Amino acid sequence: RIQILFEDSLTLTKIKMGCKKNMIKLLLVVFNVIAVIIGLALLGIGAYSKIEYGDILSVSESSFTSIPTMMMILGVLVFILGFLGCFGSFKENRACLIIYTILLVIVLMGELVAIIITVIYNGKIKEQVQGGLEDKIASYIAYDSDNKKGDKKDKEIVDDIQASLKCCGTHGTSSYLENETWSSAHDTKIPASCCIPDKTEGEYCETNGNAANVYKEGCVDLATDALSDNAGLVIGIACAFVFIQIIGVCLGCVLCQRIARDGYKEV
Repeated sequence: RIQILFEDSLTLTKIKMGCKKNMIKLLLVVFNVIAVIIGLALLGIGAYSKIEYGDILSVSESSFTSIPTMMMILGVLVFILGFLGCFGSFKENRACLIIYTILLVIVLMGELVAIIITVIYNGKIKEQVQGGLEDKIASYIAYDSDNKKGDKKDKEIVDDIQASLKCCGTHGTSSYLENETWSSAHDTKIPASCCIPDKTEGEYCETNGNAANVYKEGCVDLATDALSDNAGLVIGIACAFVFIQIIGVCLGCVLCQRIARDGYKEV
């Protein structure tokens, strides 16, 4: 009778442990479904940032310019890891789960690096944007008004920024009108990208008697605001993702331990 009670107790213990393991498996599967969504979100946010703010980011001379690309890479990795985690959970493949957990930790560290870079850069955005934009405009003027000594790509970047943000120069039209090289070539005209599109004359627009059609605000403040707002959004989203992934790492470790313990008992 004692043996029967012992066997019943052992069976009940195994059932409870099996239920706990199945619960952990279910949680890990749910987490990895969320991870797949997170991966797609990171990929989408990175791609959007690169397309929408690529020109502005290219102006700033800092590590922040690599953040969209880093987010896209991390997004792809998290997406793949989501499927790897689901496979490891369903199959109870300990080796697969160990690889999954290690890779998830690496991705987690990458996201923390991206957050740190963003936080550090966020306080220096205006300084970086102003210095970079001044260099680009100097190259623009050299290409346009000084026998194409500048870089055509810089001209295209500045035109895109001015047209998209509806701004002109670093702090206004003075970036062009007070530049000796520019004014000797174009007098009181400024780039067409500094003016309302349908009020321009080819590649330039006249400032005299045309003040209402000219973008008066400089690009530094507008570009800084655009990057600052998005930097805050990136930091918030990344912190939420990091928290979720820490849960995933914990679940992966617990399930690996359960599988290893069950395997030992079966032996």
